[in-house]
Amino acid sequence: MKLITCMLSILVASAAPTFAATVLVGSSTGEIGTLDTNTGTVSNAYDAGPSWFDIAVDNSGDVFGTNGSTLFSIDVQNSAAGVALGSHSFINALAFNNDDTLFGAGGGSLYTLDTTTGASTLVGAVGSGFNSSGDIAYAGGNTLFGTSTGGCAGGGDCLFEIDTNTGMGSLIGNIGFSSVFGLSLVGGDLFGLTAANDLISIDTLTGSGTFLTSYNVTGSTFGAAVPGSAAVVPLPAGILLLLSGLGVLGIAGARGRSRAVPA
Repeated sequence: MKLITCMLSILVASAAPTFAATVLVGSSTGEIGTLDTNTGTVSNAYDAGPSWFDIAVDNSGDVFGTNGSTLFSIDVQNSAAGVALGSHSFINALAFNNDDTLFGAGGGSLYTLDTTTGASTLVGAVGSGFNSSGDIAYAGGNTLFGTSTGGCAGGGDCLFEIDTNTGMGSLIGNIGFSSVFGLSLVGGDLFGLTAANDLISIDTLTGSGTFLTSYNVTGSTFGAAVPGSAAVVPLPAGILLLLSGLGVLGIAGARGRSRAVPA
């Protein structure tokens, strides 16, 4: 089982990156744990149940996940498994914007999802060879960042910028790391989490990734998520209290070895 987790308790830091975050990390065994991006320490692990391709957290702290074809609501405060809401097109990446619209990416397309029924609505084709590697992150305004296995100038994943109105995207640049299955934007700092359990920072202007630390989870990392408001400084006080109080905010999930659209 592949597990996805992401959570943020956000702290202002004086050194780069500008913000430190405690990110929920999900592993291929179905565990959830919180990763401290300063120390590389993973704690608060638990078994989240079903197989997840990605998760997303709205600005109230509610968590949603997908197994690639069905959207689930997940009560993480009680460490509960997800409840199926309904089916959707193939999606392996999720993120809320600041208005709590849930976006999903799968293959070469961008979608919105109904958080009541799970239904997906096509926004548009991203283009430029984009093929969702496994996560998107809200970048503010009408923009998402997304990792891609296609349209890259060299080896490894690359970073795309995607318009939420049209779905159209453009290549920013090569990350320099493969299987970047987790993205978390906090303030101006974009964190990437790889299947090799490496935490990286990603330059949002060039796409270039920089190794920060390795961490230990059981299995491989497969996702990360923060509220859309995490891209805005400062976060609402209520979200800060919720994140710090939960200790764990996220869900674990399983994925197949390929994060690309199934054949």
